[in-house]
Amino acid sequence: MNKILTFILLSFTVSICKGQTADELNKQAKDFLIAGDTKSAVPLFKKAAEMGQPEAQYNYGYYFQQGIEVEKNDSIANIWLLKSAKQGWLDAQFKIAYSYAVGRGCTKNMNQAFYWSVQCGQQNDPECMNNVIGCYNDGTGTNKNLDSALAWTIRLASLPDLENLQLSGIITGARKSLAIRYRDGNYVSKDKIKSYMWFLIYNESKRDFAIMEQRSNIDLIKELEKNLSQSEKDKAKQDAEKQIGRKLKQLDNLYKDSLETE
Repeated sequence: MNKILTFILLSFTVSICKGQTADELNKQAKDFLIAGDTKSAVPLFKKAAEMGQPEAQYNYGYYFQQGIEVEKNDSIANIWLLKSAKQGWLDAQFKIAYSYAVGRGCTKNMNQAFYWSVQCGQQNDPECMNNVIGCYNDGTGTNKNLDSALAWTIRLASLPDLENLQLSGIITGARKSLAIRYRDGNYVSKDKIKSYMWFLIYNESKRDFAIMEQRSNIDLIKELEKNLSQSEKDKAKQDAEKQIGRKLKQLDNLYKDSLETE
């Protein structure tokens, strides 16, 4: 009986695959996943991956990484993740960067980890961008370059606010880092207007910090304002809106923590 069911399943899978494009196979596989049928999805992902479909290559690699419906094998997983990453699939770029960084299924290679973090970061992934900043700051996998680290920090801090609190926190953390850096002249020229500008941008997502830290940051803002004229504060506001490409939404809540604004 089991042999008959296996034959029927294989025949059904073959009939689905016949004549379909890689994108169609990938969609069919995802439909199986939505229905909770991973066992039927994997052969279709495999076929689509072999035909060069990047999302399918990522998913097939992920299954080997996790040992889902196939024997767990990080080396094979990396083969498929790398194929997907080379086609620009962001999640694959993130995972292959991590594999190289820790030596998961491959020889540890920080140059490759940095390279794939840059590819992922260029697609504005906050985690990858943060990794690139760290590499430039420390000289890991690349030459130490504080100017490049600063440029990537500004790029990260200028990203739109995100609902995902973990990713949003990375962005908001970069905003505060820039505010403090320009205030103190840490590897940049002191610039109180730029410092205030980044505090204003930080204020757009202050919820990413604990309440006590939010209140501490409000004190920092008030202290900075003592040395700013109204025209300087106005300029910082204009510069902030230009930097993020939209109007500031939380300016009226500059001296309030997120509990007070709810």
